[in-house]
Amino acid sequence: MENYTTFLGLYKPESTESIEIDSKLAENFETIDSKIGIALSNGITTFENLNERLKMYENRFEYLDERNVMDYGAKGDGVTDDTQAFHDAMAEGGYLIKVPAGEFRVSGLLVPSNTMLVGAGKKRTIIKLLDDTPVGHSVLTNSDHTNGNENIYIGHLTLDWNKDTRPAGWKIPKGPTSSCLLFANVDYSFVEHVFAKNAGLHGFDATSPNYNRHGENDDPTFYQPGGCNFVTFSYCEATGSGDDNFTCHFGKHTTFSHCLSYHPMGLNDGSSNTNCFEIDDCSQDVMVDSCIAIGGVRGFEIKAHDYAPAAKRVQLVNCRAYENAISFCIRHIGHHTASDPQSASAHDVQLANCIAYNPKPSDLYKGAGPNALQISGYDGVNVVNFHAICDDSSINYKGNSVVSVYYKGRLINLKNITIRGFKTADNDLYIVGGDNSVGKVMIDGVTLIDSAEKGVVFGSGMYESVVSNVWGQRSPKNNSGTVGIFSVDPDLNVSNCDFSGYETDFKIGGVVTPYFLFKHKGSGIIGSRDSHATGNNNFVAGSVRSRATGAAQSSVIASYNTINPNSDSVALGWASGSTSSSSNRKIEFHAKDGTIKASGSIKSSQTFSDYAEYFESLSGEKIPVGTLVTLEGDKIRPAKKGDFMLGVISETAGVILGESSFHLSGRYLKNDFGGYIYEKQKDANGQIVMAPMENPDYKPDKNYASREERDEWNVVGLVGQVYVRCDSTVEAGDFIQAHNNGIATKTVSPKQRWQVMRVIKEFDKSKGYGVVLVFIR
Repeated sequence: MENYTTFLGLYKPESTESIEIDSKLAENFETIDSKIGIALSNGITTFENLNERLKMYENRFEYLDERNVMDYGAKGDGVTDDTQAFHDAMAEGGYLIKVPAGEFRVSGLLVPSNTMLVGAGKKRTIIKLLDDTPVGHSVLTNSDHTNGNENIYIGHLTLDWNKDTRPAGWKIPKGPTSSCLLFANVDYSFVEHVFAKNAGLHGFDATSPNYNRHGENDDPTFYQPGGCNFVTFSYCEATGSGDDNFTCHFGKHTTFSHCLSYHPMGLNDGSSNTNCFEIDDCSQDVMVDSCIAIGGVRGFEIKAHDYAPAAKRVQLVNCRAYENAISFCIRHIGHHTASDPQSASAHDVQLANCIAYNPKPSDLYKGAGPNALQISGYDGVNVVNFHAICDDSSINYKGNSVVSVYYKGRLINLKNITIRGFKTADNDLYIVGGDNSVGKVMIDGVTLIDSAEKGVVFGSGMYESVVSNVWGQRSPKNNSGTVGIFSVDPDLNVSNCDFSGYETDFKIGGVVTPYFLFKHKGSGIIGSRDSHATGNNNFVAGSVRSRATGAAQSSVIASYNTINPNSDSVALGWASGSTSSSSNRKIEFHAKDGTIKASGSIKSSQTFSDYAEYFESLSGEKIPVGTLVTLEGDKIRPAKKGDFMLGVISETAGVILGESSFHLSGRYLKNDFGGYIYEKQKDANGQIVMAPMENPDYKPDKNYASREERDEWNVVGLVGQVYVRCDSTVEAGDFIQAHNNGIATKTVSPKQRWQVMRVIKEFDKSKGYGVVLVFIR
């Protein structure tokens, strides 16, 4: 067996070296190695192994023979048909074709593989279509759309499709046609320092031999075969195209670098989506780097039609858009509204360090823009370090948003966004909600300077979105109706946002908040260590080794080693050591039941010292403080001589019962003994809870005043030290009884043994009473 060097570079020793070799293993290895070489055949040569194939790639351009097109009969005089001269010079490929300065008229060039076509300089060497060339021809394309081509280099020249000489009524045929430079089914090729001028369809197009279209492969999951791979356009320039100056379809690894695109012209007045750069149907792994777009309908568009898969895995880096109707646009047509299917392919786009400058309306497409950035139908979009700037006060942005996410745009991240000078726009940044929204947009680091009426706006249903670190400043000349952050939904997550020069800083869920606002939907932990909140809307604050584990609305505050297992409650607790437990709770406030539990004493820091309840007066009027009262039925009136004294109207009660502070006392149904009747209810988190059954006659929209605010309800001290109105007979140490109109008088045979502790104020005849402090029981 011969000594054999594989594509892996492994050394196979000869048998004479006394090394035992498994012959079957060696044969299999050589077979695999050979088949890899065969699989990489270029259609002409079959390589014995991959190492030979790779060497061919390395040497392909290095050893091209050089030819000059003038040596094959080209004139370059702007009149002569030089088509055949180019084809003779290129032959079957393998040559570097030099094209000197001049204007070379052709009917369309077909460039074979392994060919370099190099001019004397962009705008010095001009290749221009003859006036009578069929409309479907391109100035330059590859020679074999069916089987494909590779290793083509085009550089340092101008391609002119000669649109101006076309007869009236001419139309572009369907499919990839009518371009300045059209690559279809081309791999590993470069185009640089080329100027594409006045194309019928596209200035530059790296595509497949066919497009999807209505009635012909109109399936948004069908990927056309034969797309280009690893085609790079650098330092190229294009203008005047009937559709897009730069575009690609159905290929992978296309790169546009340092290219200039300006003023595509469109074919249909007022309805041409004619763009500077368009990354179109099913393009994948595309890089657009340091490119400039001027005066298109859309400066940079990443998209797909409804009948094709979307472009995906696209990066735009360091790109600038000037005076386009829409500077940057990301969309999948036909996958926008609630009734449309969600796109299965519109994913993963990145914009980094891009600038939109003075977007303005265009006559090329009526009603488009003006906008700096639009995102729809896509997910996984990241926009980082984006500037939108307007310094042209003549542009009217009324009715428009500078940046918008809408029509099923979802899982979008907008970070480090600066918007300046769009003073007439409705919104700087609008996240459109409603039926066509599928939610979740993250906005972080936004600076708004002298710009739109509303800063950051969220439509309905966008409660899962997050906005943070937004700073907005408007000049104070006209701030009427302006708002920094607006959200239809009340549950928007908001943090670290500040505004000046706006009428209102925040309007969220219909509520105006003119102050710094922090809102966080869901569970949260703040100012705590080794703590967890595991239910819905649970919260732990200022605690160590504490957990809120109730199903929902469970909180722990200022605690140590404490677990709150209950929903709708706040717990405080403490225990030494390092073990958390619910038994370490010391205080619990229960929101649903309205109860307070404490393991220690409840102490009052005030000097009030009686215990009281609310009673309704018989007269329906307020009874003066210090008046002795008695019961008549379930109501009270001032006590008279001989009446049983219920208590005293008090202002010094430490504990007051029966105020019915928050709602009508009959709001909930009660059983025969005054307790609530309970029923199963589903709370906002979908949990089943037992809750009081509401009275069907209760009207929640009716205004309700608590008993404290109603004259007919009086606080009656029942036990403790109270201030009592008295006549002139009462002194310290006396027992009292009611005399007349609730005034106390001395008695030597008390029935209730209410004793005077001290005289507070001597009897005043002009007032008709004195005041004594009485202990009642």
